[in-house]
Amino acid sequence: MKPIFRATGATESERYLATLADRTFLDLWSYPNTFSDRKIRGKGDGKELCDLLVVFGDDVIIFSDKSISWPPHEDIMISWVRWYKRAIEKSVDQIRGAERWLQKFPDRVFVDKSCTQRLPIELAPSDRRRVHGVAIALGADEACKKHFGGDDGSLLILSALTGNHHKDQNAPYHQPFAIGDVDPDGPFVHVFDRAALDLVMSELDTASDFVRYLSLRSDAIRGGRILAAHNEGDLLAFYLQNDDGEGRHTFEHQEATPDTILSFGGALFDEYTALPQYKAKKEADKVSYVWDQLITTFSKHVLAGTSVAIMDTEPSAALAERALRMMASEGRTMRRALSHSILDAYQKAEKLGQDRYARIVLPMAGAADLECAYVFLLMGYPKNVHLENGYDQYRHVRASMLETYCYSVLHEHRNLKRAVGIAMDGSNKTSEGRGGSEDLMAIEITEWTDQLSADVQERRKFHEVLVPSRLQYGRHQTQEYPPASEKPTRQQRRAAERQAKKTRK
Repeated sequence: MKPIFRATGATESERYLATLADRTFLDLWSYPNTFSDRKIRGKGDGKELCDLLVVFGDDVIIFSDKSISWPPHEDIMISWVRWYKRAIEKSVDQIRGAERWLQKFPDRVFVDKSCTQRLPIELAPSDRRRVHGVAIALGADEACKKHFGGDDGSLLILSALTGNHHKDQNAPYHQPFAIGDVDPDGPFVHVFDRAALDLVMSELDTASDFVRYLSLRSDAIRGGRILAAHNEGDLLAFYLQNDDGEGRHTFEHQEATPDTILSFGGALFDEYTALPQYKAKKEADKVSYVWDQLITTFSKHVLAGTSVAIMDTEPSAALAERALRMMASEGRTMRRALSHSILDAYQKAEKLGQDRYARIVLPMAGAADLECAYVFLLMGYPKNVHLENGYDQYRHVRASMLETYCYSVLHEHRNLKRAVGIAMDGSNKTSEGRGGSEDLMAIEITEWTDQLSADVQERRKFHEVLVPSRLQYGRHQTQEYPPASEKPTRQQRRAAERQAKKTRK
């Protein structure tokens, strides 16, 4: 398995963008400074495709970063138009060019300037691919602060502004430092300045949370549901405090009529972060980064080319990416629940002194995939037992047992199609303490046959997997905003109402 090359960004702002992307998407799915192999007479370096390309399942995010100094002029409108053309319009052109290239030549995207290393993540077919454009426009913040007399220097959001109206002083709603739908003829291009980018990618720091926000944000602005917002913080605060009745964030106000148009005048994000519920959420989220660390542990081996064979199957980036993407598809709140499950399993195994302990997590409300279960297997290296092939033999047995657990869960729950299995060494109290490794696999069953069912039953007996007398059932539920002493949020009230309704049923 060969190492995967990733650039780090050519400029300071590109490196900063790459760092934010790694934190949100983790490093396996984000590639700074990608290139197309368009060369002059077949010679020289390739042409830069975009400043950052994120490929995550069916979603592709094309980032274009422009840091343009503010052009001073006594007429603010002239300065704005000049800056807009260089900072935003040029980014839109780059994003549209990248879209066309991905459409025509999806297999000719490279992660190095000499175009010798192809993008290691396969793009989804064009009929399934969802493209999101993100233009990062830097350099106008101080002028913006001066113009508005303070605040964070972030751009206004004004949905009525479209296309060339951003540059036309005679167009309706035109004003400096205001952004709407910059190119309505293609997939929506989001325009973020530094303050907006920091805010969005810190509050929505998982791939699924960030992509959902982009999708619904584009619908809300392009569809005219949001008339204006003082800054990105207003939009984000409103979004994070509203849900669609199923616990998912939305820009649709539950008490609004179909013709309601929303407008936000500022300070919403400060008010939101002052809520005790927000502080309780941030505290509760701390444990969720155990899940991020686990993903990173596996992805680093994939990027470095140091993954090892499992069950005699040679490792590949494609195989590993599929399982890791299932894990990375979980949002922040679900990662909290999964992290609790892993830590609790580890503590239970240690407390009971069990050298083998398995935890099955069936999909719950808020899961990214309601047809996918997780299997956590903790297995210690046997004490006072001689293994002819040492740790390699132990790890082979552990992987075989993990695979059996995954198949068994799908056998028992035919409504499920996939299982992701994670195996780890036991603690020093339940293990001899050798090694220090993790195994990851994804099993998918689309159709059960009599032979497959019989094979699973035989393996279950051999490994003594999911023996009814040893099974213990539990239920773990979590909600984004833990209960606080203050008045509950709208999301908390709706979550309680949904749970009460289910209980009555």
